[in-house]
Amino acid sequence: MIDLTEGKLQEAISFSRKIKNQSLIQCLKGLKYREKIHPGHDTIIYRDFAPYSFGWTRYRKPFEEGRMNREDIDMNGGLIFHGQHDGYGSGSAPTFSVCLTPTNGWEIHT
Repeated sequence: MIDLTEGKLQEAISFSRKIKNQSLIQCLKGLKYREKIHPGHDTIIYRDFAPYSFGWTRYRKPFEEGRMNREDIDMNGGLIFHGQHDGYGSGSAPTFSVCLTPTNGWEIHT
């Protein structure tokens, strides 16, 4: 997994520990597991506009910044932090992302 968040992922991990919510760690483990079962694939994580949220893209071959083509993308989505601030995933600002059940913590969206 390649972290292109400029330290924001580490801040979110610290925040998740502070609020005693393990969902971010579980989501990261899930993304890492997918890399493990698909050797040669790389997942990059990058900053999102919503607080403590991230985008991610999994490539079919090793990632080289500036050299990837759309054809190399296997899957992408978001690692979105939900809670009171966005109506627990009801689609409100600042995430504008919807969950089928009320969510307090991080969820992987594809």
